[in-house]
Amino acid sequence: MKLILFIFALVVTEMLSAQVTISGRVINKETGEAMPFVNIIYNQKKEGLTSNIDGRFLIDNVEKVEFLQFSYVGFKNVLIPKDSIYLIKNGTVFLYEKNHNLKEVVVYPGENPAHRIIKQVIANRKLNNPDKLSSYSYTAYHKMVFTIDAKKVQKNVSDTLSLSKPVKDSSSIKIKEFFDTQHLFLMESVSNKKFRFPAQHSEEIIATRVSGFKEPSMVILANQLQSFSFYDDMITLAESRYVNPIGSGSTKKYFFNIEDTTYTERGDTVFSISFQPKKKKNFEALKGVLQINTFKYAVQSVVAEPVEPNGIIGIEIKQQYKLIDDTYWFPIELNTNLIFYSMIPEEGKIKFNPIGIGKTYIEDIKVNHEIKRKDIGNIDFEVNETAHKQSDSLWNMYRHDSLSVQDIRTYEVIDSIGKKHKLDLKLKFYKTLFNGYYPVSFVNIDFSRMLDFNVYEGFRPGLGLYTNDKLVKNVSLGGYFAYGFQDDRIKYGASLDYTLSAKKDLKLGLNYKSDLGESSGYQFLENPGMNSTESYRYWFIQDMTYVEEYKFDFQFRPFRKFKSLLSIRQFDKVNTSGFFFNNGGEADFSEQKYHFMETAVQLAYTPNETLFFIDNEFMNSYGSTPALYANVSKGFKNEFGDFDYLKIETKLLLSVLTKNFGKTNLVVTAGKVFGDLPYFELYNGHASYYDFTIETANSFATMRMNEFLSDQFVAIYLRQDFGSLLFKSKKFKPEILLITSFAFGNLKSPELQQEIDFRTMENGYFESGILLNNLIRSANIMGLGFGVYYRYGHYAFSETKENFAYKLSFTFDL
Repeated sequence: MKLILFIFALVVTEMLSAQVTISGRVINKETGEAMPFVNIIYNQKKEGLTSNIDGRFLIDNVEKVEFLQFSYVGFKNVLIPKDSIYLIKNGTVFLYEKNHNLKEVVVYPGENPAHRIIKQVIANRKLNNPDKLSSYSYTAYHKMVFTIDAKKVQKNVSDTLSLSKPVKDSSSIKIKEFFDTQHLFLMESVSNKKFRFPAQHSEEIIATRVSGFKEPSMVILANQLQSFSFYDDMITLAESRYVNPIGSGSTKKYFFNIEDTTYTERGDTVFSISFQPKKKKNFEALKGVLQINTFKYAVQSVVAEPVEPNGIIGIEIKQQYKLIDDTYWFPIELNTNLIFYSMIPEEGKIKFNPIGIGKTYIEDIKVNHEIKRKDIGNIDFEVNETAHKQSDSLWNMYRHDSLSVQDIRTYEVIDSIGKKHKLDLKLKFYKTLFNGYYPVSFVNIDFSRMLDFNVYEGFRPGLGLYTNDKLVKNVSLGGYFAYGFQDDRIKYGASLDYTLSAKKDLKLGLNYKSDLGESSGYQFLENPGMNSTESYRYWFIQDMTYVEEYKFDFQFRPFRKFKSLLSIRQFDKVNTSGFFFNNGGEADFSEQKYHFMETAVQLAYTPNETLFFIDNEFMNSYGSTPALYANVSKGFKNEFGDFDYLKIETKLLLSVLTKNFGKTNLVVTAGKVFGDLPYFELYNGHASYYDFTIETANSFATMRMNEFLSDQFVAIYLRQDFGSLLFKSKKFKPEILLITSFAFGNLKSPELQQEIDFRTMENGYFESGILLNNLIRSANIMGLGFGVYYRYGHYAFSETKENFAYKLSFTFDL
């Protein structure tokens, strides 16, 4: 009998020693969530590894395993002896949160030992930053789930079940039962990305699946939430920018603490270092944990989140890196967790937070191989037209885990809802609405024409109708009319636009209008976006000229990030202010009607904007810098035009974000006219003064409308936006901006412009001001503030109070 037991023991021992791998998953016992980057030590030499971004771990060689010790910041350590390891094979290890918060930071004399490591990481940033490689490519699988905060639901259910008396309101239990079977929303995508140094990249979505939809627009969300790597000075999370804890000078702003140390089989040391902002340091800060591998002192993993929520969405990111070709560190897994603070449905007094859980897995990584410029193309982000039709076999190739019962149920339920309620049509409807049009069958109603206002016309109601693709694909035919109460005149126009190639942004246009435009104004081929305040200036325009125009234009993109618009137009302008152009009798302008024949080219170069091509529609991001715009117009004197001239205008936008001073914005505009033209074809000072008004960016707040006139000018607008760096409390976070603007101009032949009052700017126009934005904040989206500007220098008024301008500021963060 003893012999049999001995033999049995030998067999069991042999079986255990023959176990090639040990694997499992680390789970937060309280929340049920997987725990990434948990330190796992397996012998006295402190050799070990970390769990991956999904909390999974795999030990290939068990011969070195003496025990398993699991540790993570804020959690109790778990030690599993060697004779118990078999119990967790392919199983689960639970970690329990400690019952105390992080202690207050105490700084002792001498250098923090973590600083030596962090300084090494900073010194090796260029070496380890994937965006400094000559090229790379990869395939990525993205998955994003939207659901309800399970931790909050479970707590409310536990509280409900613990009550001794019967509870009538069982909403928490019903919500838990619902989310135990399905999610609110689910989407997946597979993409191929190529990168070529210094900043050329393209990403093509080859497969998409979105619960309830076939329209693929929402797949952008999974790709745009966080910086691809953790090495830039500023880290982008949900379009907000934060100071990187491994950026230059970070040891002066962040407190670092070495929480744990492990060793890899190849002999490298891995330090787990927590970080948080130092006390009394006011900046856009992150908190979290870095794992630093001493091989090249690279980031092996990171967990980070903003110290304070910024806007309506809270965010936490997790990134894991791997050595490629045993040489280059590269991201292989990216997680993004979202929480929607202002989208919280209520049941009685109970609130449930909608959350988003995004995961990206990167594979087929190739580094420093040949990628030619032509391989990148002109589009940054494209969804293949067959992406939503991919087979299950393709999905199974890229999914890291098969779909769960909840996932399958979500697709079944939400797809049926989408089909029943025609969610694809509704999404297209809202997209059209967001672009300023209300679609009704095959016609789009132009919102911008329905009601407008400026000082010259007063209120301007109207209507604009344009056909869409439901009538004829790639063709839009339409027109508009409007009426100004102040000037008592009807305006109208018509247009025919034909899209030759949506993917190449290639369009032809024919236009006619009988309308008006700002006298001495200028426009560039730009769209500042919804967050810009520049468009407010239109409301204060007091001097306008009536125009009748016939125009043909051709839009195309000759190079990457380069847009152009060529046009030929004939237009007549009529001025009703009593102005007279004194050209020595060369032409008869007694009827105040001036004829122009002009060809023009408008150019826009925006190297850092992101270009999207989704659902046969070309889109771009707004507000990227640097940006350079230019207009060149040539007028001809012939039977259709009275003037021979050349006009050149340029605009440069630069924006620099720094850790200590916030954002510095510089805008430079300039223009020059070669030839003699009536005043309404020259340049005004780009003023925005009108008693007590709304603050308008990149204009002169104290300059009176049409106070100055030039045929050549240069204007510079400088803004230093400190954000909340200078002052911030928990509930009051005003943003402080210091502004200085100045301009120089000249008018070669002022005697040509008769019966009109104006000044010239040879001596330079100067003003400065201060803005306090977001004194009142609404829904974390809209802010109300106040500003004061002062005019000084040669053109200052003798009465001091006339040099001040007071402004309300309205800002949007969308």
